[in-house]
Amino acid sequence: MRKPIFIHTLLLALATTSAPARDQHGVVLDIADRNQIFIDERFLLEKQNVRIVVCPPEKTREKCLIGKGMKVLRGYGNIMAVDGVFRGFDALSKDGSHWRRVRKGTQPEPDDIVGYVNGQAVVFTDPIAPPEQRYKLANPQLGGVQASADGAKWQTMARGIFPAKSRYPRGMDSQNVIFYDGRIKKYVAYVRVNQRRDAPPERRDYFDKLSQKKFRKPGSYSLRNVGRCVTDDLSSFPMPEVVFGPDERDPRFGGVGVMDFYMPNVIQYEHAQDAYFLFSPRYLHYEDWYLSEDLSAYPKSGADTLNTGPEDIGFAASRDGIEWQRYQRKPWISLGMEGSFDSGNMYPVRGMIVREREIWMYYTGYDTLHGDVDFKQRMKPVLSRVVLRKDGFTAVEAEYKGGQFTTPPLRFQGDALHLNIDTSALGLARVEIQDVAGQPIDGFTLEDCDRIHTANTVDRVVTWRRGQSSVAQVQGQPVRLRFELRFGARLYAFQFTPKAK
Repeated sequence: MRKPIFIHTLLLALATTSAPARDQHGVVLDIADRNQIFIDERFLLEKQNVRIVVCPPEKTREKCLIGKGMKVLRGYGNIMAVDGVFRGFDALSKDGSHWRRVRKGTQPEPDDIVGYVNGQAVVFTDPIAPPEQRYKLANPQLGGVQASADGAKWQTMARGIFPAKSRYPRGMDSQNVIFYDGRIKKYVAYVRVNQRRDAPPERRDYFDKLSQKKFRKPGSYSLRNVGRCVTDDLSSFPMPEVVFGPDERDPRFGGVGVMDFYMPNVIQYEHAQDAYFLFSPRYLHYEDWYLSEDLSAYPKSGADTLNTGPEDIGFAASRDGIEWQRYQRKPWISLGMEGSFDSGNMYPVRGMIVREREIWMYYTGYDTLHGDVDFKQRMKPVLSRVVLRKDGFTAVEAEYKGGQFTTPPLRFQGDALHLNIDTSALGLARVEIQDVAGQPIDGFTLEDCDRIHTANTVDRVVTWRRGQSSVAQVQGQPVRLRFELRFGARLYAFQFTPKAK
């Protein structure tokens, strides 16, 4: 994975903005009235004592659904908002916490709000398809796509949609992803790509038998990566190119990489401009040469030990779905405490539900390791929910003493500036609007700004000079925003919106 540098990141951000404009000062970011989140340094052109931090969600510890083996509740699934049309659910809920199983084709009740679709295939709504093909069911590992008007009855649209070389043994194992990318107006697939690595001489005996059997090349091993491919025709994808994977900073023992990314669970975040998130299990492989005591119950041939170990869920974000930020590389959803239902292994469930000021996401947890001895007999998958604030995946956070940042030139549409912000008890924040040269605009200086405090809200309107919120006089012209944050304030997002009618 390529390491981003400041200049490259800024240029990339400018290049990928949906409608860049220019004036005599250079490129102006056209943000219109779109919501803006902080997943890179696009808006941190000048900064002092601030950084972007990842914000893990809150575990509810709810046991929404409990399985008894692979047939009842699998490790993979999809979460979808109930829209009054789709009827392909395996379970439904009125509050996101309490669930009931239903038969395929069941019409949701009027007060159902979220549904679960079991299985490895991914479900997505195709905005450019005719009504009779509104919903798509795609399974890249099997190479097929089905379509439906309501999710109750499916018809096969295409088979063999990926080149044969991309689906070599275990090449697309796990839940792979296809969706329609509205930013580039194409279909995008994110799939597992198993990249071969040469084993060091001292480990060849360990890997020879296994790699010859699986990859027809002795003395090698593979690590799971995320590949991406794009097409205009849903029936045919090109070979995927690796865009995300483990690097030299990730765990290595005995000259061998022992960590990879198990699932390519990429979601395009529709509630902000240019934002993609990746929620992938971080899989640590137990190996004989550094965790031999933990493998005492396993055969010593290496055939079984290569695919055993724990998984938690990591987080990465991107502006274009190609260049990814991993930030501080901490777990986004950590394994549960010993003895809990998610203490050994977890998979993200595809999809997210935005409910007013919250986002609900789900995962499947296990108290067994991936590939554990007799895990198919012992496994009891549990579907559970996590909750975070809207746009609350990342935030700009200042040092306690205070910090600030100034955006590059922006052009917006709207009458008021709204913030998603948390000051808690001590935090303070102010915003200044500058001209394109960086000079404060009269009436919108930092001193004019009414100080933001005692605020934990996804929608705080910024005011100047004791209650004046209108920014209509600078709408449509290039401006820069200067944000000041102090004493622990966190800024999650900003957005200009039209005047309420």
